[in-house]
Amino acid sequence: MSRSRKLLTALLLLALMAGFGAGVNRYLASRESSAFAAPKNPTQTFVKLTVPGTVYFADDGGLFALTGTKITQLQAEGGGWTQPVAIPSGAGLLAVKVTANYYSDLYQLSLNGSVEQQLSDDAGQVTVTQLGADDWLYYPAIGPDGNLYFSYDWPKGGVEDPGNGYQVDLSIWETTLGTHIDRTSIEQGEGTAQVSWANYYTGGDVSPVPLAGGGLIYVDYELAYGDTGQLSTPLAGAGPGTEVSQIRMDPKPLYNTAGSDGPALTQPQDDCAQPALNPAQTEIAMICTPVVDGAPSSTESDLVVATFDAATGTLGPLDRLVTGTLAASPAWSPDGTDLLYLAPEAGDGYFELWYLQGAATATPSQSKQVTTDLDLDGSAPAWTS
Repeated sequence: MSRSRKLLTALLLLALMAGFGAGVNRYLASRESSAFAAPKNPTQTFVKLTVPGTVYFADDGGLFALTGTKITQLQAEGGGWTQPVAIPSGAGLLAVKVTANYYSDLYQLSLNGSVEQQLSDDAGQVTVTQLGADDWLYYPAIGPDGNLYFSYDWPKGGVEDPGNGYQVDLSIWETTLGTHIDRTSIEQGEGTAQVSWANYYTGGDVSPVPLAGGGLIYVDYELAYGDTGQLSTPLAGAGPGTEVSQIRMDPKPLYNTAGSDGPALTQPQDDCAQPALNPAQTEIAMICTPVVDGAPSSTESDLVVATFDAATGTLGPLDRLVTGTLAASPAWSPDGTDLLYLAPEAGDGYFELWYLQGAATATPSQSKQVTTDLDLDGSAPAWTS
């Protein structure tokens, strides 16, 4: 591959990461918001509905907390903040901070948003010709054992081209919360362990969800045309460049070995991503995109719920609770009964928070809009009691 092609590939993948995965990027690409009024700062907007507990969310590079109908700013917009995660027992938050087009780092914050610790150091030589010196960390998750899981773009390059420093497909890694993460610790395995292997030129493996009994589920992005690679079944009608996602379970660090990608829980034709487990880990919420004529839709993504059995690694039937919109990034309530998710607001197409009561019951309520006049990024909210 030529140097210019490598750089182009890197820039395209970085654009995907800015949308937090190819799935969310599809949603964002379909939106035309330039004709509408600019969104407001969350502290200046009207909250239409009270949800129980506190919801932490990202907006335009800032972090915010919603309690009742009051939104509090934790980090100012424009700071590159995204993907908030609640640390168990109210010990604080994790969040990713992005230096646009170059690298991203993981931070630990207090519940009021003050930075307590920088957990990674991913900055290399910050020039467009040295992208291979920078690293990308996204999708932090804390397991029941207290360990930290995250998606990271190292090792770069392919097996047949180890000098390709521009390829930025994400694989999943595990460490102890508090361990400092950088290129050296990753390369030498100093307190870190790789637990999945990305499919090259896809964006890779994202959204780890640790399981109470060990292992995890995650999203595996896969090319669906020609050589089907790790697809569990071929995708009929797929054309060049078509990419789909599957939710898989319990990856193993065995590159190019049978079973190394973990068994598939969903099928390519469902194109499911963004998994969220309820606290009991008996129900999974996810976003599944209808596949039409061999390619995922760019105008619809459905909020789907299914029962989940970790012991057998199986899902129940997919129940599409919200259709006909561009749903994204579900999060369960602390008691495991309700869901928050993102979807466009009528009239301007901006992403807002929406609330769905009784999501795991036989008679869920109609979705209700929570926020107004915002344009939330693609990351899932963190919902605490």
